[in-house]
Amino acid sequence: MRLALTSRGQLMLGVAMTGAKFTPANHPDRGDPINDLISRGDLVPTSMEDLAAEMKAVHDMGVRYIHVHARNPLTREQTADPDIYRAIGRIAQQVAPGSLLSFGGSRNGREIHAAIERGGERARIAHAAMPLADGGADFVTAQAAIELQVCTDFERQGYVALDHTSGTVSVLKPLATYRPSAVAETVDLGVFSTAGGSSYGDSPATEQMNTLRWVIAQREKLVLPMEVEWVQRLRSRVLTDYLVNVLESGRKIRRLNITVLFGFSEPLPFPSSYPEFRAVVAEARSIGEARAAICNAEIPPLDVTVAVGAAILPHHGARHLREIDVGPQTGRLAGPTERLAHWACQFDSGVDILRIGLEDAPFHLDSLGRVLPATNPSLVEKAVEIVSMNGVQLVCDPAAVAEFGAVPQA
Repeated sequence: MRLALTSRGQLMLGVAMTGAKFTPANHPDRGDPINDLISRGDLVPTSMEDLAAEMKAVHDMGVRYIHVHARNPLTREQTADPDIYRAIGRIAQQVAPGSLLSFGGSRNGREIHAAIERGGERARIAHAAMPLADGGADFVTAQAAIELQVCTDFERQGYVALDHTSGTVSVLKPLATYRPSAVAETVDLGVFSTAGGSSYGDSPATEQMNTLRWVIAQREKLVLPMEVEWVQRLRSRVLTDYLVNVLESGRKIRRLNITVLFGFSEPLPFPSSYPEFRAVVAEARSIGEARAAICNAEIPPLDVTVAVGAAILPHHGARHLREIDVGPQTGRLAGPTERLAHWACQFDSGVDILRIGLEDAPFHLDSLGRVLPATNPSLVEKAVEIVSMNGVQLVCDPAAVAEFGAVPQA
């Protein structure tokens, strides 16, 4: 199994540039100028010119993993338009050569819902079938929030019981016998979001399961990796384990990147300490260990890497102002993104990619807990400073980056 980059004193720096949460339609103004500016996504790049400029800027600073949700440049809302995704991919290839590109696939936003009404569930993530030569991405996030509807269906049908307080998972029936429900429902995932950012609409578990199967098939056909985001601790882990270690088609997956978004929801809170952080990262890495236990001539090893991000709303920023508990700045008050960066740099963190950006925690926090607007380059600049003071080397060599993102040969 692959060792974490940090175990070798290295780290890949990533930026989540746009996202689906902070948009004008998702945030009605609340009368707080700074919070409104940030939560509307006023500083999120949406035009191709702005995306190109920011991609080049962060690439020059050492970023080699770029995650993007396409935005409609006219409305600034998330879009599923394949032409926009294609254009973003081609721009990234031009201005950020030697980088790994990741596309989102969220079900959030009125333009995404309209695309699903026109073209079915796959329309929101059709770019998973886009080849790199046509502007496609190295990674496409197949499992994030709405897909957890499959896990809630596990629970409702009595396959698993989850205790979010103790963190225990009880498997009550063999998941290999699971058949998804065809009943459409709205699932309350307990996410921290803008007013409209947690609206994923109604769908049946069958639709989400079929979409996941389709994405797995497309990535296998393209010989490109799978990627998932953990937005809840237990449900995300159970679903990922099911997809890659139980589902027959998923057992063929050989390369998986897991992005853990701390603070995204109540069931995945932002950690109060480094040991809490490290425990969740270890759970993510254990997905590869579970595959190792079932490997045979037909089931290959699974190469797992872990990215970490701080998904914090600006008006929640001050509650996460605490002392740094590891590294050269131990004892200094800092916000969640800075603390996350110090945690990620530790040699035993188990982390491969430190992800920051306007999708996740789109602000700076000063020592008094005051929220300040940020840009992707300003967040990257601070992350580079922290990585450097921890004595960690950023992975920038094109060959090393390509090897990191490659699917191991059968």
